[in-house]
Formats: sequence, C-alpha cells, structure tokens
Amino acid sequence: MSKQQQLPPITLAANDYNRLLFTAMIQQKDKRMASDFLLTELRRAHVCHPAALPEDVVSTNCRVIFRIDDEPKSRAHLLVHPEDLIWPGAEISVTTPLGTALLGLRVGDRMSFVDNGALHEVFVEGIGLRFLDDGTTVTRIPGSITWA
Repeated sequence: MSKQQQLPPITLAANDYNRLLFTAMIQQKDKRMASDFLLTELRRAHVCHPAALPEDVVSTNCRVIFRIDDEPKSRAHLLVHPEDLIWPGAEISVTTPLGTALLGLRVGDRMSFVDNGALHEVFVEGIGLRFLDDGTTVTRIPGSITWA
C-alpha cells in the first residue's frame, strides 16, 4: 500500500471490538503478524453501539460479498470469530489477513492486506445476511429490514 493512499475508515460494534481485542491479545504469542494487523485495525476503529452499526458495514456474523485484486467473480463468505469457524469453505475467520482487512469496511471500500508475503486488495461489493447475538437474522433487502 502506498503511503499516499489513505486507509478507509472502519466502524465496529462495541461487542465485536471487545471480543476481538481479547482474541488479538491471546493470539499475540502464536500468531504475531496476524495479531499485530488486527490490533492496528482495532486502534483506528470508530466504535459504536451494536444497534448503531450502519447496515453497509462489514461486521462479524455477516455475509460479505467481495473481490480480491482483479478477480472476475465475486466471492461471498460469512465473517466469523475464529472459535466460531465451522465451515471453512463458506466462512472466513476475522483473524486471517483477509478477514481483518474486511472488518469494519463499508460497501464500496477497498483495503490492502498482505497474505503469505503477497500484497492484495479487497473490494467490498455488498453485505448479505447479518446474524445477531440472539440467533436472529437480519435480511438486507434494498430499502427494508426483515427479521427472521
């Protein structure tokens, strides 16, 4: 990432922030680079009440639609905490470089990240389902919110 390019602002719900801070501190010993990237992102995040999280912001427990670099096809995965990962093909842990880069971005944002020594850029195209802490689902349909 060039020094002239500014990082996009990120927004996190307070419950995610607190849980991720704890996770990053625990992983500091074994996964230093991933933990450092996550801690850097947490330091620059705007933290809000979960009910105030904008609909177009990537959070944990939401399905995010994105592209990496200049891929011709979009990807869609659920962003989850590492201990909640049960379907690795359909989910991304927030502690991976890609997961940390996606965290807190808004639809339309781009963010650079390093994975296995290579520089990549992720572009957020959309937000799908968002699962709430109480097990309910928020379905995003333009102009409305449906509780499932």
